Amino acid sequence: MTDMRVALLSSCTIELLQKPFAAALEARSIHASFWAGGFGQFRQDVLDPSSALYTHDPAVIVLYLDGGDLFQEVLENPFAFSADARRELALRCVRDVTVLAETLAERLPQATLLLNTAAIDSLNTLMGLEYNTEYGIQDAVNAYNAELSVLARRMQNTLIVDVASLAAGIGFEKWRDSRMWYLARSRWSRQALLALAERYAATISGRLGRNRKCVVLDLDNTLWGGVVGEDGLEDLRLGEGGIGRAYVEFQLELLNLYRKGVLLAICSKNNPEDALGVIRRHPAMRLHEEHFAAIRINWEDKATNLRALAEELNIGLDSFMFLDDNPVERSWIRQSVPEVLVPDWPADPADYKTALLELASRHFCTLAITAEDRRRGEAYQAQAERRKLETSASSLEDFYRSLQMRAKIGLADSFSIPRVAQLTQKTNQFNLTTRRYTEAEIAAISRDPDCAIWWLDLSDHFGPNGIVGVLILRRQSPDTWLIDTFLLSCRVMGRTVENAFLSVVAGELGTAKLIGEFRPTAKNLPVRDLYQRLGFRSLRHAEDGEFWELDLASTSLKPPLWFDIDIVRNGVAA
Repeated sequence: MTDMRVALLSSCTIELLQKPFAAALEARSIHASFWAGGFGQFRQDVLDPSSALYTHDPAVIVLYLDGGDLFQEVLENPFAFSADARRELALRCVRDVTVLAETLAERLPQATLLLNTAAIDSLNTLMGLEYNTEYGIQDAVNAYNAELSVLARRMQNTLIVDVASLAAGIGFEKWRDSRMWYLARSRWSRQALLALAERYAATISGRLGRNRKCVVLDLDNTLWGGVVGEDGLEDLRLGEGGIGRAYVEFQLELLNLYRKGVLLAICSKNNPEDALGVIRRHPAMRLHEEHFAAIRINWEDKATNLRALAEELNIGLDSFMFLDDNPVERSWIRQSVPEVLVPDWPADPADYKTALLELASRHFCTLAITAEDRRRGEAYQAQAERRKLETSASSLEDFYRSLQMRAKIGLADSFSIPRVAQLTQKTNQFNLTTRRYTEAEIAAISRDPDCAIWWLDLSDHFGPNGIVGVLILRRQSPDTWLIDTFLLSCRVMGRTVENAFLSVVAGELGTAKLIGEFRPTAKNLPVRDLYQRLGFRSLRHAEDGEFWELDLASTSLKPPLWFDIDIVRNGVAA
C-alpha cells in the first residue's frame, strides 16, 4: 500500500468527492490522506504561500473548475457576447489557470496537478440558435479546452482529465444533481461522483506506472463468434455483416491497445491447428500472430497456462487482465490465480467493444506514449525469437555473440527524459532501489551538477529494444558517487547488459568510488546479489537496504566482449 497526500480544490463544493475517491485509490493499493479547500477558495489557497494547501504538502492536487462556473457570464446572458468576446473569455480563463498552475509548479515542484476539461449542459436558452446564428456558448468551451491541452503539454507535472467526455458518456441529465447544487453548491450526482473518482484514480495509477500490462484472451465466442472445432472456419461469426461485425470492432480496439503498448496474449482450450488456422487464414481477422506476445492454445488448465504466460513474458500475474466469455472459466481463474484481473464479461457480443473501452479507461490509462511503447508488441515477438536461438546455441557466450548486441549509452536529454521517467515508474524486477520519478523530477535531476542520469539503448540481430536501462548517480563527495537508481527492462534481463552498462559509466567516472544501494521489494530479489557479482564489497546491511562499495582506482570494470558500444555525446555516437 502506497501512502499519498491529495489536495482537492474546486470552483464548487468538492468534499463529497473525497469518500469515493479514497475508495477508488484503495482499490489500487494507494492510501490517500486528503485536504479539501473551501467552496470557491481555490485562488486564495494557491496564491497564499501560507495556506493550509502548502502545509498539507500534497503529491497530487486536483483543481476542478466546472464549466458552469468558468462560463457563468455567458451562460446567464449569451446574447451579450460576440464570438470574439466569447473567445476572449475562454482565453482569460486559461490565463488564470496558467497562473495557478505555474504557482503550484514553483512552490510544489514534485506535485502532480490534475486539471479537467470543461463541459456545459447542452440544454440551455440558445437551443436552435447555437451554430445557426452568431450566438453561442460551446465555441468558448472548445477554445478553453484546446488551450488547456497546450498548457498541459508545456508543463510536465500538469495532466488533463477529460471530464467533458466522461459527462457526455454518462449524459448531462445524469451527471448533474440540481438539488445538490442548490443545497450544497455541489455540481455532481452520485453517479457522477463515482465516475469522476474512478477516472481520477485511474489517472493517478497511470502516472505511477501501475497499469495492467497485458490482455489475455480466450478465442471461441470471445475473439470470434462460435466454436471453431465444431463450426469450422467458414461458419464462424466474424465479418462485416450482422453480429460478426461486433467481433471485428472488438478486435480493432484490441489492436489499438496493442499500438499504444499493451501486450496481447492468448489462453484458449482448443486444437492449436484449428485455432491458429482462423488467426492465419480468416479474411475478417484483424489480429494476427505477430500481434500476440505469447500464445497458449492447448487443453491444459487455464490457470496453469496463465502462470506459464507470466513466466514466458517475464511479467507478474498482477499485470494480466483475462477476458473469457465462459463464467465458469472466469470463476476458476479468480479462485486459482487471484492476482489476475478477471472482469465480468457481457453475454451479448454487441457490448464487447464498449466493455473493453471501459476496462481500458480504468486499467490501461496511458498518459504519454514513447517510441518504445509503440514497439512493445514487436519487441516481445523478437524476444520469442531470441529464446529459440538461445535453446539452439551450444553455449551462453555463443548465444550472446549471435545476438549481435549494440548498446548506445548517453546522458539524459529532452528526448530521453520521458522514457527514463517511464522506466523508473514501471520497472520492478531489475530495479535495485525502485525509486519512482516523474518527468519533471528526472528533468530537475538532469540539471543538477552533482547528479548524472545515464540511459542505455539496446538493439540486436532481431531489431531495436529502445531505451531499456537507467543509471542515476548522485555525488556524495568529490570522489564518491552513490547509485541512486539502477534498472533494466525485464525484456533484456539475463543478457549481461548490466555488466556493459555499469562498466561504461564507471569508465566515465575515472578513479572515483561507487556506492551501490539495494532496497529489497517483493519483486526485485533476483538482483539482490548484483553488486556482489560485479565485484563490490559489502559496506553495511540494514532492514531497509544494503550498501556496497567499488573503488574504481583499484578495480577496473570491462564490458563483455560480445557488445558493440557507442557513447552518445551531444546527440552524436562516438
